[in-house]
Amino acid sequence: MDVAAPADALIDIWQGASAGALNTSIESDGKLAFDAPQGFRVRVNIIEIGSGCIERIHVAEPFLYGSVASMSDLLLLRAVTVVDRGGDGDIADFKWLLAEVAKRGQFFAVDDEELDWLVRAGELVLGGLGRLVVAAIIGSTNEAAAMALLLYK
Repeated sequence: MDVAAPADALIDIWQGASAGALNTSIESDGKLAFDAPQGFRVRVNIIEIGSGCIERIHVAEPFLYGSVASMSDLLLLRAVTVVDRGGDGDIADFKWLLAEVAKRGQFFAVDDEELDWLVRAGELVLGGLGRLVVAAIIGSTNEAAAMALLLYK
């Protein structure tokens, strides 16, 4: 599960887990974990927003009594994580999200900074094909950016 929030909220979450919040622990890799009453463990990825990275959610999708970020938004957030940390779990999540977004064929227009994060993550994960994959995914909503990616050497 990803939790995206400003730094002050993330600090509160981390301090609560460190102080022994109920059913919460910090795993050996530094990630937070929550043991749900239903008997399963949820690993929590903490993503800081408002620090110069992706600072907005483009599409919120309804979920129960609230909303969650769209698959495309999660892909953007994971791209930042891949570039910043590049852990095995981050890369696996990025690949899965990339495939899901490609299957759905729905991706919103992105600005230059967001496009840069996507391309950098794509190239880290897929090598030279990363740029082509990103161009294919964004092409239907951002043709100019996709063409620029294809023509860039």
